[in-house]
Amino acid sequence: MQLRLGQGEGMGDKLLLLSAGYDGEKGVAYLKLLRQDTGRVEIRYDDSGHLPYCYTNLSPQEVLDALKDIRDSIVEVKEEEKFDALRLRKIKLTKIIVKDPLTIGGRKNSVRERIETWESDIPYHLNYLYDRGLICGMPYHASGDGLTPATLDLNEARKLASQIKKLSEDDLSEVASWITVMEAEQLDPPYCALDIEVFSPVSTRLPDPSKAEDPVIAVSICGSDGRRDVFMLRRGDFSLDTTGLDFKVSVYDSEEKMLGDVFDALSNYAIIATFNGDQFDLPYLHNRAKRLGVNRGRNMIVIGREGATFQNAAHIDLYSFFLNKSIQVYAFDNKYREYTLEAISQALLGRGKIQIERPISELSPRELATYSFGDALLVYELLSNNDRLIIRLILVLCRISRLPVEDLCRHGVSGWIKNLIYFEHRRRGWLIPRPEEILREKGMTTTKAIIEGKKYRGAIVVEPVPGIHFGVKVLDFASLYPSALKRWNLSYETIRCPHEECRSNVVPETGHWVCTKRRGLQSQIIGSLRDIRVGIYKPRSSDPTIPREKRIWYDVIQKALKVFLNASYGVFGFEEFPLYCPPLAESTAAIGRYVFSEAIEKVRELGGTVIYGDTDSLFLKGYNEEMLRTLIRWADESLGLDLEVDKEYVYVVLSQRKKNYLGLTVKGVVDVKGLTGKKRHIFNLAHHLFEEMIEGLKQIRQPEDFERFKADLVKLIRESHNKLINREFEVSDLAFSVMLSKSPEQYTKTTPPHVKAAQKLAAIGVKVGSGDIIQYVKTKDRLGVTPLHPRIEINKNQVDVEAYIEYLKGVFQQVLDSLDMDFDEIVSGGKTVKRTLDEFL
Repeated sequence: MQLRLGQGEGMGDKLLLLSAGYDGEKGVAYLKLLRQDTGRVEIRYDDSGHLPYCYTNLSPQEVLDALKDIRDSIVEVKEEEKFDALRLRKIKLTKIIVKDPLTIGGRKNSVRERIETWESDIPYHLNYLYDRGLICGMPYHASGDGLTPATLDLNEARKLASQIKKLSEDDLSEVASWITVMEAEQLDPPYCALDIEVFSPVSTRLPDPSKAEDPVIAVSICGSDGRRDVFMLRRGDFSLDTTGLDFKVSVYDSEEKMLGDVFDALSNYAIIATFNGDQFDLPYLHNRAKRLGVNRGRNMIVIGREGATFQNAAHIDLYSFFLNKSIQVYAFDNKYREYTLEAISQALLGRGKIQIERPISELSPRELATYSFGDALLVYELLSNNDRLIIRLILVLCRISRLPVEDLCRHGVSGWIKNLIYFEHRRRGWLIPRPEEILREKGMTTTKAIIEGKKYRGAIVVEPVPGIHFGVKVLDFASLYPSALKRWNLSYETIRCPHEECRSNVVPETGHWVCTKRRGLQSQIIGSLRDIRVGIYKPRSSDPTIPREKRIWYDVIQKALKVFLNASYGVFGFEEFPLYCPPLAESTAAIGRYVFSEAIEKVRELGGTVIYGDTDSLFLKGYNEEMLRTLIRWADESLGLDLEVDKEYVYVVLSQRKKNYLGLTVKGVVDVKGLTGKKRHIFNLAHHLFEEMIEGLKQIRQPEDFERFKADLVKLIRESHNKLINREFEVSDLAFSVMLSKSPEQYTKTTPPHVKAAQKLAAIGVKVGSGDIIQYVKTKDRLGVTPLHPRIEINKNQVDVEAYIEYLKGVFQQVLDSLDMDFDEIVSGGKTVKRTLDEFL
């Protein structure tokens, strides 16, 4: 396959690269490309002769001697020069080229199990993308047998990049390169959502996807082309009334015929989404079709080591995608807290699954069709919501991370960043170092950790000024750690470089120095991503002069960049990260502390007061607008960093405890550090009491309001405490709701309360499995928990009231701490307020 670099104006058909893989039967890599003209995915097999390989420091002859028993699988052994970034020098290595990926690694006698190797643990399809310089999520032009990126003209990109202030020539070129990728047209692939339902003769038994012994009784597909189909298997005394249904139902006497038609319908889509389809829907469909003898050519599902996909489509498993903590926090602002389809749909769509009272196998045909299509519709609407935000976000994240769609959804942000950095190593001709090499060459830290168990000193937390503070603004260093990486040239190869003359370029508060002779890889990549977000895409996403469709696209880009950037520092400081470098992580934290300290000193110099500060945020009191403008200008000119107003509070209440505060923003939102009462697994009684307390905080506008609020809070706490003591409650209001992350029998090391409750349910014949929400009550028996279920009676006298009082204390105490009040003193009728309001102000 010929792959040409450069822009693709005036070229042939446009294609969207979705994914890549390896065909074991053909022995070659392949690409999944969506054709814009037909809306169908075509498979392009490699015809360049690309083969799997790795590197070793043995000579070619030593390699052949060590691997003589698998010599038939070795195609070529040759010397190659690579750049060793750890030692900043060129080195010669031996490249071992083999016939198939398993010869490199994946079986007992593979190359990497026998000799010391480099780059032998990279999945082959990713290796292929690196070497061909291909980026998933990008449009390409097809011309003859070649692919050319359909990107923005580089000169146009340089004009855009030049609008960003203070870019060096090297950085301008790198930023322009990123802009060409981000500005490339976003093709909208045809997509659908898929859901299956399986008959189970024993209602408490979860069907086994690997065996697929039970019939598939319903398959639902909801597509972007308007398809709303349910395929149903006729069973027993079958009667179906379709009156009023807003989807089509096709009934089959033959399960084999039904599955064949399902596969035919799915072939119309470039992206097929499921919820937990990697673990259940796709393996079950694939294995059931095999068991029934469905023609191999129609059974389009491919089962891999990490999950499942389709021969001619990309698979998005939304369960894996939403499970990603960075997606949850930075893309969706923690709107969902559990990872079930019900919880996520309620949070993002405002509605959940269709509720059923009986097992799937006992539903009427109409109930089954409605339930199955309801799940498919939720998955479809999650994809389509906010102008197809999730699909667009995934495709942009693919562009940034250089990962195929499936890999992007299955891996956390550390995997995304690793892949991008590996891609850049290969593009530049650099050898990808082994983790133990980095630790051996640069593994030392020089600062003493304040928190026990940490390897080096972390961020600064400014001692809070206890009390109630009105009129507070929070200033935030935009992307502090990415900015620090860029500004101070921090990267694993530039920190503690071998140049004697660079040793004077010391990182503040550490014994580390940074290279002055070359630009750091991580510094340049993360810095460029930060520059295009802050300098281009974030402002453009809210620019009213730009057409709405374009603004939506820019917002998707800035959200994707935010996810990447906010995770970058944490990833580089994560010990399991393959490029983890202790001095780099330590230096980044040290620079953060230095910047923070300088900013605090400047605020004091200008006459303001910092009442609290944490990592990259300053809580300011006694300011005026001119002071803020001066401070922001100083940060830009002296530190090269962007300081911006993040929040404005009507009031903030600070306690003696660091990282413990509450406040009311001018937008009417109550911020409570911790938010235990908001967590979905907290029992209803505590949740309602917490909400009542929050509503009270929203009414405060002046100092006198606090006295009234405190009196109301004391009353609320005492009443709720007395209700528990006197057992004046409904048992259902005390139920915790916690999701099973795996089946109960898989919990072997520890058995949390919800698992004990699940095991008790299983013992009486109730089906429980991964993803189920288990409701339980704390009770005074040997087990300590009793599941909430119609078949189990719980008497109020069984309830462990003392345990609930402790939970209630935990919910209230986070606010009481900020007010310097104590739960135990309140319920005992003792002194409730440790300090007077006059002392507070």
